[in-house]
Amino acid sequence: MRRYKKKKGKGNPNYRKGYNFEWEWLWYIKYHGFDPVRSYASKGVCDIRAVPPVEATIQLAMGAQCKNQKKEDYLNPKERTALLNLNLTNHYIICEPFKANRTCFVKMRPWELDGPILTPEEFLSKIYGIKNPMTWKEFKARHKMFKSRPPRR
Repeated sequence: MRRYKKKKGKGNPNYRKGYNFEWEWLWYIKYHGFDPVRSYASKGVCDIRAVPPVEATIQLAMGAQCKNQKKEDYLNPKERTALLNLNLTNHYIICEPFKANRTCFVKMRPWELDGPILTPEEFLSKIYGIKNPMTWKEFKARHKMFKSRPPRR
């Protein structure tokens, strides 16, 4: 009798959720005209770095440390210090997109425990001056194909 190998799962489910959320955030800001780059395997200080569109009111690059956890916001002290240093030395706008109850929020100044928390639409309109940004829910509904990685070419 031949025994079949069990198919392996897709790896750590928490890693996959975080990975998928990084891609969702990348496509969301790309839709609004940013030019994003994702740092693979958590090699950089930020998960995603993006150059704003030409029509943005401020031309500072964005650094995003994405978190998809049940605790709304968690960065260990080492990550907080690295983000603060990046902000001071390279003049990035640092934010921490995170999900709570399947809704996306953006925390400004993530090195502070009580930084202001905005919706993605408020973040894009207040910080970068992008007019009438698409809401997170509208984006997710229209672009279901971008749940995670884009298709390979």
